[in-house]
Amino acid sequence: MESELSDLEKKLRGYLFGSACGDALGRPVEHLTLERIKAKYGEKGLLELLPDSPWTDDTQLMLVLARALVLGAEREPSELMGLLAGEFVKWLDEPDLGAGATSKGAALRLKEGVHWQDSGIESKTCGSLMRVGIVGFIYRNDPDKLLEVASLSGKITHSHPTSDAASIAGAYAVKLALDGMEPLDMFCPLLKVTGGISEEFTNALKVAYELAFGDMSDEEALREIGQGWYAEETFALAYFCMLRYPDDYKKALQIAVNITGDSDSVGCVAGGVLGARLGIGSVPPAWVEALEGKAELEAMVGPLLEKYFEVSDHISEVRGS
Repeated sequence: MESELSDLEKKLRGYLFGSACGDALGRPVEHLTLERIKAKYGEKGLLELLPDSPWTDDTQLMLVLARALVLGAEREPSELMGLLAGEFVKWLDEPDLGAGATSKGAALRLKEGVHWQDSGIESKTCGSLMRVGIVGFIYRNDPDKLLEVASLSGKITHSHPTSDAASIAGAYAVKLALDGMEPLDMFCPLLKVTGGISEEFTNALKVAYELAFGDMSDEEALREIGQGWYAEETFALAYFCMLRYPDDYKKALQIAVNITGDSDSVGCVAGGVLGARLGIGSVPPAWVEALEGKAELEAMVGPLLEKYFEVSDHISEVRGS
């Protein structure tokens, strides 16, 4: 148990700090064109996390989802969504870190009394994707519930099929990463669990895979995939970076955020999956130290580990009965 806990804790920290560092690294360059990024930071773009770097709503909303999971991940999905709805309402009182109109609008609908099944807005932006990786951690050993919770937790804010597919892929990729699967080998499993939900997500995933093994430079290929404002592009951009640099967290994240587009969300998704696979040791210690709010992440490690084992033990009991 001790060795398992040690390895699992490293991977959980890798996910939490890996995604938050990617989010914070991308924050200063979000909305800037690549040309402007290079003009400001040099030909290779922004490469290091500056001292006291804050994260954005991407990490903030991941923590909202994490708190709901800690409260009731063992419950039936419908009950869990009720808890998540309550956490979204509480989130409205937190500082605005740049939340998109879809997430904020859905949370306001929940506050007004709209049921969580009806609160989602038909938007295919990436707000549900960037927070969902923690679901892949908690339900690593229960893939069916993982897929159900990933989908339902996304639809609370984003009801578009493309966002749904991206949410499922985002959570499942973290599960595969925790299992030690290389990004290359994730392609077919990701196609399988998202199949038939959104043709544009499937196409974006295939394009990212093909370009990663093509002759285009990183810069050219990322431009071809898109800017990341929409969920299929966000995941495809992150997946491309993982495929190109599967064992180099820092390089993958430097490539991920230096784009014309949603730099922080792409960095958050790529950083979370690679951090989960490679562990906290892959995240530059200087980046972790520079991260503002790291104590809040640290405080979630114990409760999330406890909930992971509670859920896993329950699964073992059910399967053994």
